[in-house]
Formats: sequence, C-alpha cells, structure tokens
Amino acid sequence: MFDSLAAYLQAALTSRRSDRQQRLNHIGIAVVEVEGRRLVSAVLDNSPAFRAGLRRGDRIISVNGGPFHPVYSFNPQPPAIPEPDRQVFRLVFSRGGTEQEVALTPVFNNLFDSYRNAVEASVQQFNVGNKVIGYVRLWGISRNANDLVVLQRVMADLRTTSSLIVDLRNAAGYLDREHLALFLPGDFGDYYSSPLALIIDRSTSGPAEAFARELSRLERVTSVGSATAGGLQPELRADWPLDSTSANDPQFEAALGLLAGLI
Repeated sequence: MFDSLAAYLQAALTSRRSDRQQRLNHIGIAVVEVEGRRLVSAVLDNSPAFRAGLRRGDRIISVNGGPFHPVYSFNPQPPAIPEPDRQVFRLVFSRGGTEQEVALTPVFNNLFDSYRNAVEASVQQFNVGNKVIGYVRLWGISRNANDLVVLQRVMADLRTTSSLIVDLRNAAGYLDREHLALFLPGDFGDYYSSPLALIIDRSTSGPAEAFARELSRLERVTSVGSATAGGLQPELRADWPLDSTSANDPQFEAALGLLAGLI
C-alpha cells in the first residue's frame, strides 16, 4: 500500500497486469501540499469530488472529523489492504476563508481508471455565433487498444467542430504515435485539421508535455496557459494561481476567447 495518490497512479500506469494495479477508495482529486495546507490541484470530471462541488484551490481540512489525508482518510492504514468502502464521508474544506462541508462516497478502483473515464466525461461543445468550439481534457493518455478506440470515438464526435480546446493539465499516461495521428496528417486516416488551442501549465509533464511540444509546431495550434514542468512556454500566457478561489478558469477562458476570435 502506498501513502500518496501519485504513487497509486504511477503503479497503475506501469503495471502490465490488471491484478497488480492496486485499487483504493478515492474521491477523484489531485492534491498538493503548500506550507502545510493540502490544496486541491485538480478535480476529475464526473468524480465524487466533482459531483460534490469541490474545486481547484479548495483547502481540505478534515474528513469525518479527523485530519485529511489523500489516501488514509478513505482507506485503512498499512498493512491492511484497501477494500471497497461505501460509507458516506463528511468532508470539510475551506474556500476563500469560509469553511464548508460536503457529503460524498468514494469510488473503488485503480486510479488511472478514473483518469481514463474522466476523458469522456470532460467532452463539451460550445456554440459561438454560428460556429461550435469543442473541448476535451486528456486526463489519461493510454496505449491500451480499448482506450485508443475510446479516444478515436471522442475525436470523431468532435471532428465537426470549428475549432477545439485540448486540455493537457494534470494529464497522465504514455504517448503513442496513434495519439498524434488524431491531430496530424499521416497514414492513420482522418485527423483533426481545424484550429487547436492546447491548455498547459506546470502540471503538464512527461508524455503530455511531449504531446504539446509536437503539436505546438503546427501553425494552426496555439498553446495557452503557463510554463510546463519541462519549461515549454505558452504562446498565449494566462496564469491561474492555485490559491485562487474564483469559480472561473482563466486558462480555459483564454483558450475559448482565442478560438472565438479566430472564427
């Protein structure tokens, strides 16, 4: 058993056998510790935390009256092995200096399954005048054949949009040439050829950063946000401090405004 969500995610990514992709109870968030405070850095689409209304920047204070821990608040301490726990947890968090409480029930799976499921859940389309702008957040980038089929289906649904926002923040997984083939001309069939805005920030690393670097070479692609973990700079800068309590996402809004201006 691991003591961090990042370790569980990495184990799920690197294990070739499903029985070794350790499962746990979790609520679908990424957490960072800043000066002793545990802040939500991302909320997976359609996760328990998402449905409960948690947002990026919220400071989680307690769960069921005890100090919050991303793993042990919902799972037993080692050496016990996590098992499904369907109880309702009371979670207290602070937003803008005001404490709030929500009730939620964790999901029990390997963490990357939630990342993969969140990709489909993230898809949106926005009407701008007589045009349509699409959006997808690539939470999980997987080489698995079934996952590639899902992503191909998502892109097929978005192919008729006038332009597209691809969100690479907090993306996890492994890059394959078939991912790039969905956006680049080649031998794999249809690809998305309309304008693209890539949202990046310091949580964009590894394969997601390589993906951004490759696509950023195209004239029809504009990167938006802040510098990635490896130093890739966006063409259009839009900062979003983690301690911001606004419900708005300035990086998404910058990408949407950019594409709206193009069409």
